Formats: sequence, structure tokens, C-alpha cells
Amino acid sequence: MPGPIKRRLTRDEKRQETKEKLLRSAEQLFNQGGYEKASVDLIAENAGFSKGAFYSNFESKEAIFLALLESNKRRSIEALEDLLAREMSTEELLLAIRNHQSGRDSDFDFTRLAIEFALQASRDPTFAKAYVKLNRYFRDSMIGVLEKLYAKLGRIPPAPLKDLADILIGSITGLLLQAADSPANVRKRLISEATFLILGISAEPPAAKAK
Repeated sequence: MPGPIKRRLTRDEKRQETKEKLLRSAEQLFNQGGYEKASVDLIAENAGFSKGAFYSNFESKEAIFLALLESNKRRSIEALEDLLAREMSTEELLLAIRNHQSGRDSDFDFTRLAIEFALQASRDPTFAKAYVKLNRYFRDSMIGVLEKLYAKLGRIPPAPLKDLADILIGSITGLLLQAADSPANVRKRLISEATFLILGISAEPPAAKAK
């Protein structure tokens, strides 16, 4: 018997499929050789399209990198919010956060590329504006996550949440640069430990006050 007839994609669906393939191609090439080595021609060819197809979906290489960075940051925030929405003990929650920070599925390589793009954006006023806007969204989202975290743990933040978010983001960036030559598992562990130290939390419950 003949198999089921495959539904033909609409024009919008084909366009979205092309866009997603280009994004996957760009992320692969950025992770393999860095931002500078991944040309528009290579991104398009790797995805199986012409350069014209690339420019039909993205204005430039900077634009596709910015789209990837935004998607990456949104996934990170959504993953943390998903953890906070689950019913689990304090120890289970903190372990889940630690695993999120240092696990195999973390976007570690992409985070390093984000640093590279930050330097690129500092030299391009147009994309610098978009980059600043994206970072503002990420910081505000992180503040919201921290607020939910401390409320769920029943603990008081050691500093204003805005300051904690800024220190946390800045520290992770610094560790990525400082430990650039260390094995990935070492860098991930450092970032995980730094996160818990900055937030002033651990798997241990706070000590009971002496009566």
C-alpha cells in the first residue's frame, strides 16, 4: 500500500524551515571555528542554500548571531523558570540548578562565543544598540528568576537582586576568559561554584538560631 501523502508546506512554513536550518548551520560553524571564520557563504552552503536565501532571512552575519544569542538566553531563562516551577525539596532544587550550570547540555561553548560577539558589538554602533537591549532583557529576566529562587528557598538575598544579577553575569564572563585554556569540565565546575558563592546559597539549610 502507498504510504501517507506528505502535506506540502505553506510558503511561511518553508521560510521558517529555511530560517531554522540557517540558524543551526550558523551555530555549528560559530562553535567550530569562531565568529570570524564563519562567513555568510559558509553558513548558507553548510545549510544547503544559496547566499541569496541567507539574505532573504537575515540582514548580515551579525544579525544571525544576535538571533542565536537571543534564543540561547531565552532558553536559559526558561530552563531555570521550569526548575523553579517544579515541586521538589531545597536539596533537589539546588542540585538541579548545579546540574543546569555544569551539565553536559549547558550552552557553554555558545556562551564563550557571546563574549566574542560582545567585543564585535563594541565596534559596531548599530549592533551595539541591539546587543545592549538584549542584555537588558537578560538581566531583567535573571532578576525575576533570582526573586523566585530566594522566595522558594525562604532566604534573604545577600545583596540587592539587581546587583546580584550584574555580579553573576560579569563573573561568568570573567571566568570564561580567565580559564580559556582549562578543560571544559573544569570551567563548568568553576562557573557552578561561583554561582552558588555569589548567591550565598548551598545545599545545606541555614543554621538554626541558638535559643
